[in-house]
Amino acid sequence: MRLYNTMTEKKEELAPRDGSTFRMFICGPTVQDNVHLGHAKTYIAFDVLARWLLKCGNKVQFLVNITDIDDKIFDRARKESVPFMALADRFLADFLSDVEALNIVTISKVERVSNYVEGAINLVQDLLRKEVAYVNDGNTYFDISKADHFGKLSHLSSYELKLKQIDAAPGKRNSVDFLLWRKVPEGSEGTWKSPFGVGRPGWHIEDTAIALSQFGTSYDLHGGATELIFPHHEAELAQDETLSGEIPFVSHWMHTGLLLKDGEKMSKSLGNVVKIQDALRDYSADEIRYYFLARHYRDSFDLDLKVLSKAKSEVDPLLKAAERVHKDTHHGNELRTLVDKETFRQFAQAMDDDLNTPKALQILFRVADEINEKSSNTRDRPADELSPLFWHMVESLGFRLF
Repeated sequence: MRLYNTMTEKKEELAPRDGSTFRMFICGPTVQDNVHLGHAKTYIAFDVLARWLLKCGNKVQFLVNITDIDDKIFDRARKESVPFMALADRFLADFLSDVEALNIVTISKVERVSNYVEGAINLVQDLLRKEVAYVNDGNTYFDISKADHFGKLSHLSSYELKLKQIDAAPGKRNSVDFLLWRKVPEGSEGTWKSPFGVGRPGWHIEDTAIALSQFGTSYDLHGGATELIFPHHEAELAQDETLSGEIPFVSHWMHTGLLLKDGEKMSKSLGNVVKIQDALRDYSADEIRYYFLARHYRDSFDLDLKVLSKAKSEVDPLLKAAERVHKDTHHGNELRTLVDKETFRQFAQAMDDDLNTPKALQILFRVADEINEKSSNTRDRPADELSPLFWHMVESLGFRLF
């Protein structure tokens, strides 16, 4: 399989480093509110990737982090007069319910950053010892000039980096030096004691603490939406490689295009979201999945509810075909002996080409049309060889149909 790598800006072979288990870390939501269709677009894409890797005979460890320490969570908890962790618990439960409702079934682990604060503190200490971090006015920052080519993931030049600002504060060495530890007044909600003062870990070091704890060493793929490339993933990469000494620390970087609303990124901060819970009242999980898979995962586009509404009729041939064939789960060599080998090859070729789901869908619908046509011309069910082929493609793309 060849997948576009954000780091190299080209399609590259995708394979597990250890030869058996593909380890992927996908950035999850900050749980201060319910997730929206923009999140659905991203997580459906990674679910399809994991499904296809599994179909190809790999084991997959699919890790998702949950940011439950964040100023937005603290602010909303104060407004609602509830403990911040109770608020995070509520929206985490809703997120897991939304994921299940969308038939995203490949996630292996969901890890909360609040469980990794001590690990983050230890990593900040390591960075201070390595003299790649420094304290400024009680806050601890990563010195990006000590990283291996900071900007290499986002492809920003040194001049372009100077025009950007991360965690603005007087006294920083570089404008894009980012927070590792933020000082917070003692007694404030959501604080921890550390050798460098009372406070909270920075956003980026939280994810590095999870990755290093769960994977122990370098891993195969890290991803999320394109908005995370800079500064979040750039910062994570700098930390990971500095702490581990392994370059490259991540083999592959995969990013999905954004879902827009009236030309702007759909985001909770802008208030232009369509929540997954609300969308599922009007559309089925299969209709939502079809809407996103009909476009390539790297495409950014405006949400068009009229087009989404058409998904119901467009998914209908799949529903009819599913009613007319036995649900079969042939795999591997057994599958290859039963199905139309050329159609199977074409589908695999599309999926192996940077997850070309629009093309894969065309092939799936061609088989569904053949099933429906044969079924309408005979009282018997269609030939057995179509059943495993149909279900192989349906499962690979993640449709439920029942």
